[in-house]
Amino acid sequence: MDGVLITVGIIANPAAGKDIRRLVAAGRVVSNQEKANTLRRVFAGLVSTGVERVIVMPDLSRLAAPAMEDVQEHIEASYLEMPRIDHQDGSTRAAKLMADEGAGAIVTLGGDGTNRVVAKGAGDVPLVPISTGTNNVFPQMVEGTLAGIAAGSIAAGVEGVDAAITRCKQLDIFVDDEWVDMALIDAAVSTEMFVGARAVWNMDTVEEVFLTRAEPASIGISAVGSRLQPVSIDEPFGLRIRLGNGDGPTARSVSAPIAPGMVPEVLVSEWGVLQPGERRLIERRPGTIALDGEREVTLLPGRKVEIVLTLDGPNVVDVAMALRLLAPKTDKNE
Repeated sequence: MDGVLITVGIIANPAAGKDIRRLVAAGRVVSNQEKANTLRRVFAGLVSTGVERVIVMPDLSRLAAPAMEDVQEHIEASYLEMPRIDHQDGSTRAAKLMADEGAGAIVTLGGDGTNRVVAKGAGDVPLVPISTGTNNVFPQMVEGTLAGIAAGSIAAGVEGVDAAITRCKQLDIFVDDEWVDMALIDAAVSTEMFVGARAVWNMDTVEEVFLTRAEPASIGISAVGSRLQPVSIDEPFGLRIRLGNGDGPTARSVSAPIAPGMVPEVLVSEWGVLQPGERRLIERRPGTIALDGEREVTLLPGRKVEIVLTLDGPNVVDVAMALRLLAPKTDKNE
């Protein structure tokens, strides 16, 4: 990397872990103080790997300020030259700027929704997601120092550690054959007509669900799929589920943790495997599509809306695997 500083980006969402699911469910609250402390640990991990520059998305809460002060004598740490924007477009814009400035990895603090909007701008830059949100299938529950070590090692190009990077699947949303948005984990077709509070917690309003993954140890809409057929991050297919009463061969009732502290019985009328490139037409009108747990796309009359599974999603780092790859190799015969 001669002539190029080893660079890592930081995107921390002050709003993650604070939505309406704290009122209707038992979602944990992750304070800004805890996020700031996590970032201090991340920065310590980055310093230990020889990272030379850290670029940070500015936010109104200044979450990274204490961490930046900690390392000011060791590495170059600065905010991106962009307005302090605390909404989704800001995270997407920040991720794109970080990619353009040569970041070798981007550390995120948030849930599935935060990582969705970051992924829209990150391109091929590997993400190191730390869970501080509500539905956390994409981000990992990982200690900040360890995440920093993994991110720094990836950015520095340590030999062999890139084996911990996985190309994820995603669900692309097309309106009248034009790409409009995407989801990393789940897309849920809701009878709700308005975006409103965004978060989805009432499965009675959900008609269809499309999944890239269905991890048995996950919270959120994707947990419904895990009770039907577990699907991992690296399996080249997803699931499609239609909810409601049914008498077909795949109809059943499952109990699934769709939000923290909420484990309802969910009626499944029909389900099956979703293959890559398979276009599924959404017929519900009016309504909305929730992407990774939050309503984002409004379903309007007279418009063709389709969902497509693709294998060409963002790159994500498995922190535990990265640390194993960094461990010394010994000859078992010694």
